Amino acid sequence: MIIQRVVFDLYGTLLDVGGLAGRLSAILGSDATELLGRWRKAQIELTWELNRTGKYEPFDAVTLRSLQQVEPALPEAMRKKLSDAWLTLAPYPDAKAALEQLAKAGVKRLVLSNGTRAMIESALQAGGLSVDEIHCADDVKAYKTDGRVYSLVPREGTLFVSGNGWDATGAKQFGLAVCWLDRGGLKPDAEPDFHAHSLVELAAHVAYRDHGIRVIHANQLDPNTAQTPGMNRATAINFARAGAEKLWAGTVVIHANAKTGAHHHGDLESVIYVVKGKARMRWGEKLEFTAEAGPGDFIFIPPYLPHQEINASRDEPLECVLCRSGQDPVVVNLDIQPVEAPEDVKWIDPIHKT
Repeated sequence: MIIQRVVFDLYGTLLDVGGLAGRLSAILGSDATELLGRWRKAQIELTWELNRTGKYEPFDAVTLRSLQQVEPALPEAMRKKLSDAWLTLAPYPDAKAALEQLAKAGVKRLVLSNGTRAMIESALQAGGLSVDEIHCADDVKAYKTDGRVYSLVPREGTLFVSGNGWDATGAKQFGLAVCWLDRGGLKPDAEPDFHAHSLVELAAHVAYRDHGIRVIHANQLDPNTAQTPGMNRATAINFARAGAEKLWAGTVVIHANAKTGAHHHGDLESVIYVVKGKARMRWGEKLEFTAEAGPGDFIFIPPYLPHQEINASRDEPLECVLCRSGQDPVVVNLDIQPVEAPEDVKWIDPIHKT
């Protein structure tokens, strides 16, 4: 599977829930860490209880109610103040760099969280984190590990990342590829596909594994591309198959004695490498110039150049490799009456002499 998108849990994965203890200690004193542990446990267990009973409350309400359960003596105003701290949780130190590395590799970054959309957006903005999509429990009125939450993202091409073992297990049981981010918490019950100790390690794994060198084997070429009568094209390199953003490359087989009509390829540059057979190229306003190329030769076709490709053999196919500077199959057909006797242009390159 090629990883096209990485889906992050938010709390305990991108955002440091444990770091909240330092902020709570200014209000509660030395008991803040112990209270935070009980609060977080009650918060998660309340979401599971809501799932079991088929009920739903937004996560900000769950956060407030779970604090009331563990510390009923706290004044209401203080509970509200403490719950509001979830809106500006600090990110882990490696979160921003990891998200940026994935973006540079062309990998989509998503958040899938129990938090409400307002909570998620607030925390991401406060932490200076940028993602491409946000999905939340509010969208389906259920909480993780309910499969409806995980179904908000596609299975194919997705890697789900969580620092919470129970969340990683839920995603894996649903059928997602999973990375467990080991931050010292409880391990998932289901074996993850990948085990990382930091977000930077995860980002490097995804960026380099699936978005580094790609080998497209001969039996993996895709014939589902624009075709021309008398030719057979097959795609090797484009965005969908290799993540290329600026190039298209593939094979072209021109049938014996076949030729294209006069055309050009807009602003695209093209390079043809002849593998087998003899290619004859004609170009110009009246296709008045001609050159031939054989096995091992390269042909360069500039942008907007009127030209025609011909298999010079009456009996054998012409086999070539084609590379273009863009991925759109731009072909502008031209109504050109060719001259009767085109001017011959010798094939010249650094190793072939005239």
